[in-house]
Amino acid sequence: MSMITPLGYAGLIPFVLLPFCSLLWPLLAPAQAMLLFQFYSCLILGFMAGVLWPVLYQAPEPSSRALWVVSFPVLAILALALLPAYSLLALALLFAALRCYEIISGINQRYALPYRSLRNQLTVVVILCHLGFYVAY
Repeated sequence: MSMITPLGYAGLIPFVLLPFCSLLWPLLAPAQAMLLFQFYSCLILGFMAGVLWPVLYQAPEPSSRALWVVSFPVLAILALALLPAYSLLALALLFAALRCYEIISGINQRYALPYRSLRNQLTVVVILCHLGFYVAY
């Protein structure tokens, strides 16, 4: 578990830096920073949903829960394609919904307490970065 925490925080670097890069770094146009942010967000949301597969595989009814988990990255891509002006808000909502799903479904109880705390912290920062970038852009 020792590497999970630093790697989790390292995963926040693009979420935190890309909004600032769009404002301060002349080599990266705001539209490029936004696109990279959106793609990274979809990638991480898909990763976080995919991490649930081993947990769901051990559940009594994995197929019904698996449908929910698969829907998160699919909805993220649809939001990016169909709602480009609101995709940051949709992605923030999807990160919140995924975390809520983990808690409501009981999956969260299978996590070690430090990992639960880490997931809460990471989710809050990711959502705030999405909202901040949306407001700034």
